[in-house]
Amino acid sequence: MNTGSPDAPTEAALRVYLKEFLMDPFVIDMPFPLRYALVHWAILPKRPAESAKAYQEIWTDNGSPLVHYCQQLVDGLDAKRDEPVEIAMAYGNPSFKQGIDKLLAQGVDEICLLPLFPHYAMATTGGCTFVVKKHIKGRARLRVAPPFYNEPTLIEPLAESLKDVEEHILFSYHGLPVRHLKKTDPTGSHCMQKDDCCETDSPAHATCYRFQCLETTKAIVEKAGIQKERYSLSFQSRLGRDAWLEPSTEATLRKLPSLGKKNLAVICPAFFCDCLETLEEIEMRGREIFMEAGGESFRMIPCLNTSPAAFQCLETLMDRADDWPAAH
Repeated sequence: MNTGSPDAPTEAALRVYLKEFLMDPFVIDMPFPLRYALVHWAILPKRPAESAKAYQEIWTDNGSPLVHYCQQLVDGLDAKRDEPVEIAMAYGNPSFKQGIDKLLAQGVDEICLLPLFPHYAMATTGGCTFVVKKHIKGRARLRVAPPFYNEPTLIEPLAESLKDVEEHILFSYHGLPVRHLKKTDPTGSHCMQKDDCCETDSPAHATCYRFQCLETTKAIVEKAGIQKERYSLSFQSRLGRDAWLEPSTEATLRKLPSLGKKNLAVICPAFFCDCLETLEEIEMRGREIFMEAGGESFRMIPCLNTSPAAFQCLETLMDRADDWPAAH
């Protein structure tokens, strides 16, 4: 399961997609009246046209890159494995309802959900689990893959992609509102984003998105032998005026050239497949921001997409499905 994409890079299609996406209470966690007003009166009047232009920049003959990559992964896995494998998008098509119904029509009594998000977030894995469980309605048992942010078959190919990189490296992760971290921290001692926060493996950090991002970065740089002064970490895709995880990717891209980091390679470990957030936000707009700030060279490291390493990672995770926790 992944987030999804609009059916076409048009204003009409983006209006449908954004309405479904932004009205999700796991994404914009406001009371319904406030969420409705924000989405319908502040966002939908302008955002569909702007987003359509962004999607037009990355759209291919195969449609949405994200959906295309995910469908190729599912087709390849389904052909290899004894159990049926279906694609499910949280928003848009192919929808999670279609995927679940196809499995149930085959008489399965247990569905194993693999959200393609290495790091746990309320807006991604949390929301996906909720809607899938709601749609199943007790017709089958549900197991959900745990976060795989430190999975060796994920870390090793990402580290390998950086071994010959001579530029400064920016690890750019999808951002989250700070309030989301507070809500998913069972101890109440939420991450305060201090320099020494998230440095220890404690119950307070077990579900902390920022901690998981730091752990992924740590594992990759250790595997690739990258020294601390050669990389930075930031969070992209900010939305709204609330406090979000810092530092922001945009601010970091503007700042790095002034620090003498004028040759840059960006990697986005929070994304299993390339999508709007990597191809347009980073590779296009990010490049422009960095070069205008005084950068000399810029490149984006591709996600795993449909590489042999991508299949190996997913198959390794799926082989452990009997141990995935049941969704309650």
